Amino acid sequence: MNGSWSSVPVRRPAADYQLFCLPHAGGGASMFVPFATLLPERIQLQAFLLPGRESRFREPPHDRMEPLVAALADAIGPTPPPRYALFGHSMGALVAFELARELRRRGRRLPDLLIVSGRRAPDRLVENRPLHGLPDQAFIAEIQARYGGIPQVILEEPELLALFLPTLKADFAVFETHRLAEEPPLPCRLAFYGGSEDPQSAPEASNGWSALASGGASRRIFPGGHFYLTEQRPAVARAIGEDLLVDAFQAG
Repeated sequence: MNGSWSSVPVRRPAADYQLFCLPHAGGGASMFVPFATLLPERIQLQAFLLPGRESRFREPPHDRMEPLVAALADAIGPTPPPRYALFGHSMGALVAFELARELRRRGRRLPDLLIVSGRRAPDRLVENRPLHGLPDQAFIAEIQARYGGIPQVILEEPELLALFLPTLKADFAVFETHRLAEEPPLPCRLAFYGGSEDPQSAPEASNGWSALASGGASRRIFPGGHFYLTEQRPAVARAIGEDLLVDAFQAG
């Protein structure tokens, strides 16, 4: 893995399973740090460091899916780990899915397991108007009404908000301009995770994921809303461990 694209919160040299994580819109690698110590010892967590945030905040963020997944595939390199999984939350779920398809197009080893979290299936139509082109104040109001996802500490600091908004708008452009291309289902297992109070995790919004992978699909719903991850870390880490290690045992 290209070091500029990866953060490894806890190094586990004996781990035999790699878990690559992708954040929600506006999120960074730091959201996954608490999970690194909660996961079983056999799992090495690597969080993707995306341009436009955290240690890469001076770099322009991607605002379209194709160049983003191409850059991520380049970062993984020509030889992915023997056993690995992709985990993405919200926007990250869609990016993880398209990254797996890009790896397939390149003839690379695919993940054993794709975990998509808090994101409607990409073939589900959205009636909400796109947000990324709105003026800043209208954009903020819509984001808070739909997701409540901008931390209060950022909202109260104009300088922080000015730094944060371009990256958040670019992330929204990534998935709001995305169109699902027809390709065969991915030959891997897929797991859907979601929050019980999150509309994007409702069956009518998320069940379509199961048709996009041919290795079987499972579903886990946790108490909470769109950001159930931060409220249910031990339970989510336990579920990830169960899903990944069961898959590892089946593989070898």
